[in-house]
Amino acid sequence: MKKILRNSLAVLLAVTTITSCDDFLEVSPKGAFLTENYYANRDQVFAALVATYDAMRKNTGGFENMVALMNAGSDDHVAGGGSASDGLQLHVFDDFTLTPDNMATSYWDDHYQGIFRANILLQKIEGVAMDEAEKARIIGEAKALRALYYFNLVRMFRNIPLLLEPLTATNMYDVEQASPDAVYDQIEADLIDAKAVLPTTVPPSENGRITKGGAQALLGKVYLYRGKNAQAAAELAEVNGEPGGTSIYGYKLLDNFADLWVFSNVYNQKPTIDLFFKKI
Repeated sequence: MKKILRNSLAVLLAVTTITSCDDFLEVSPKGAFLTENYYANRDQVFAALVATYDAMRKNTGGFENMVALMNAGSDDHVAGGGSASDGLQLHVFDDFTLTPDNMATSYWDDHYQGIFRANILLQKIEGVAMDEAEKARIIGEAKALRALYYFNLVRMFRNIPLLLEPLTATNMYDVEQASPDAVYDQIEADLIDAKAVLPTTVPPSENGRITKGGAQALLGKVYLYRGKNAQAAAELAEVNGEPGGTSIYGYKLLDNFADLWVFSNVYNQKPTIDLFFKKI
């Protein structure tokens, strides 16, 4: 009798467990932010902007960064390492054996991650109720960042996809390469838009955010790469100011070039675009 009772209880428990699973599996995710339910307020928009800035780390951070890769292909430094296979991504630049199969893929991935985040932010921010002046500024920052990431990519790869809207699962395999001129045209357009809305200066609490001067300096550099020397000179003259003086943006060359690398001098008048971070 006891055996029958135990078996009956086991069957009842199994049935209860099975029938309960349907309800459990249909519970909506809680505490998770998705694209559909994010960008609901100013704080979420600002967090998305910070995430867009994050891709700037690829300029100098990590192993496969822009400075290391581009300089490895010049006379500025050699790849080094313990052997030819140590730091392969640098060696292929150093000895000119770069192929589509041995390129540092994280350089491509991280820059397009930044572009994707900028595109999402630009798409979603218009529907967010927030101060219009701050909204315009954040749009300007997102466009300036997108321009910077495309500038790094087009110089490295030349023919690249030009994405101005977020990719979806249905169209990600239909992307085609754009001409370098088309990419540069978009970079210029984004920086011109950014210049129009970004602040001239920022308080110390906002150091690291792109300003009008930063966008203008980058635009001048883009003009130089395109051979638009007169336009570059006009933009950079405002950024640089009079020789030995301070520009309208507060920029000034340091008297001692080596002071750029003095840790206590991290906040100075030399950088036009910089990124600050802290360990957490």
